[in-house]
Amino acid sequence: MDASIPGYPANAGSDIDLRLVQLEAKKIAHAIQSQMVPLAKTFSDFGARIENRIIQAFLIRSLRPAIDKGADPVERARLLSAYRTAAARGTFAIFNPVMQPPPDAQLLFDPASPLAADYADADWTEESADEPILFYVPGGGFILPPSPKQVGLAFRLAEHCGCEAVIGKHRLAPEYPFPQPARDLADQYEAILKSGKSPERIILSGDSAGATLILAMMLELRERRLPMPGGAILFSPWGDLAMRGWSYISKSMSGSSPFRMETAAFSAKLYLGDALPTDPRASPVYADLREFPPLAIHCSRHDMHFDDAVQLTEKANDANVPVTMNYWDSPRHHLERFGSKDANKSFDLVAEFINARFKRAA
Repeated sequence: MDASIPGYPANAGSDIDLRLVQLEAKKIAHAIQSQMVPLAKTFSDFGARIENRIIQAFLIRSLRPAIDKGADPVERARLLSAYRTAAARGTFAIFNPVMQPPPDAQLLFDPASPLAADYADADWTEESADEPILFYVPGGGFILPPSPKQVGLAFRLAEHCGCEAVIGKHRLAPEYPFPQPARDLADQYEAILKSGKSPERIILSGDSAGATLILAMMLELRERRLPMPGGAILFSPWGDLAMRGWSYISKSMSGSSPFRMETAAFSAKLYLGDALPTDPRASPVYADLREFPPLAIHCSRHDMHFDDAVQLTEKANDANVPVTMNYWDSPRHHLERFGSKDANKSFDLVAEFINARFKRAA
């Protein structure tokens, strides 16, 4: 790793385990004990690794035609349109959360839209000004809309935490590449503020590429000199589109992650366009996080993005941003998707984080 890149920490090449121990000693990082009994966890982890292998193969098989047709924009657009339609309908659900989507989830996306950005407006304007909002951006590799089950997860999390759910709206790459998606989200946030909502009553959250966009959105808010939200929760954040962390290599080659570097690189290229992957607005591990609100980062120890989670925690701490990193010994990416006891524990920790922001009783 090249520590000479501006914004890249000097200890980036050091051992991740040592850095993790240092964060734990500062009571910033916390290893969360699995809520499952040992035998059940063994079977669950074994099944997760098999599932990860299947998902890896499925993604490679699904994306290979688009990769092969990358030089043909018409054919690539046709394939991406088919993928987006399937994702929005839930038929591209390679992940399988057990929770049900909200009854009107099918209205959140119009598969016929070439922009893939027809999210219905949430009814937060009808709520009390004191009602907290969970502003959630589902992951989709920057190129896919959220599935109904992803939306259902956001609503379930908001209900668990006593918040009103708002799904973050952004247009998709490659038609609308970096930095447009983060600007779309900042526009939506600004509209919420103009409606009279207090910024400290808004909590941002997102998973994977959605977490990337949440961080990029806050950089945009700071650039616009808008007030920051009350806090942000990041699930399995994709912090480095240059993929310099060792976890990208080690987990890509194992069954510990459902993703491989080539599929991630495909999404990153479509999102970045001609921009460098080390641009701080695209890859927040290179960004200055000063003035950010309190952060909670949740990740699996075996996730491909784990090194990013550690590095983001370090960057936040160095910028004097209150930050907590909770991690599980699990091979599941964004384990909250599965409605397990460990997912419930993660939800409880999110509720504690939000209650602390609003000084509410748990």
